[in-house]
Amino acid sequence: MAPPPPIHTLVLLPGLDGSDRFLRPLVEALPAHIRPRVLSYPRDGDQRYPALLAGVSAQVRDLERYWLLGSSFGGPLALRLAAEAPSRVCGVVLSTSFVRMPRPELAKWAPYANAAVIGALRTVRRLPVWLGRSPSDPFRRAKADTWRGVSSRELAARVRAVMREDASALLAALKVPLLCLAAEQDSVVPAHNLDAMRALRPDLRVAHLPGSHMALFHHADSAARIITGFIDRPTDR
Repeated sequence: MAPPPPIHTLVLLPGLDGSDRFLRPLVEALPAHIRPRVLSYPRDGDQRYPALLAGVSAQVRDLERYWLLGSSFGGPLALRLAAEAPSRVCGVVLSTSFVRMPRPELAKWAPYANAAVIGALRTVRRLPVWLGRSPSDPFRRAKADTWRGVSSRELAARVRAVMREDASALLAALKVPLLCLAAEQDSVVPAHNLDAMRALRPDLRVAHLPGSHMALFHHADSAARIITGFIDRPTDR
């Protein structure tokens, strides 16, 4: 009988909503030997990446070794956390993420990234979910949870943080295994972001998921298999 696989801790950094809501299907799909810990972001105060780093660092202070997954907005934060404690991080997964503003053509709208505008955009994006899915649909329910629990003010502050961020140097300098999960029809983080990361890190492992930017939610079983293979793969680390 083969020995059981070693236990690994996977620390997950959420997307723009700053909660575990869109990560729950992945957490449930992970095998027993991968123990997830989803971190959270503060509801108030400075939402820029350097400030958020202090908060997430405190949440992993008790861990000696762990793997990191940064989902979308959480990707640059995962790179910052890995750079802060490289001897403790075994590897990094960037899921539908980026190192610089993923759609630079939107930079001209930065002065309008406020709670009122983000609130209006949320309403527009919410309508297709409400009209096209039943009340029991898991994605509709997840959207409803975030609508109730995450303010437009929080989201606007994090959008502004994305517009200022450039984690290119962190990605280039990191000395741990890296995996990028890219969604095939991602309009939020288009394919040129993956090209930019590959240019910085030719050794970047890449796996594709079907669907949109929310592929980690909609295809959690496939994502869990890919992530598990990445973590369990023997390396010389």
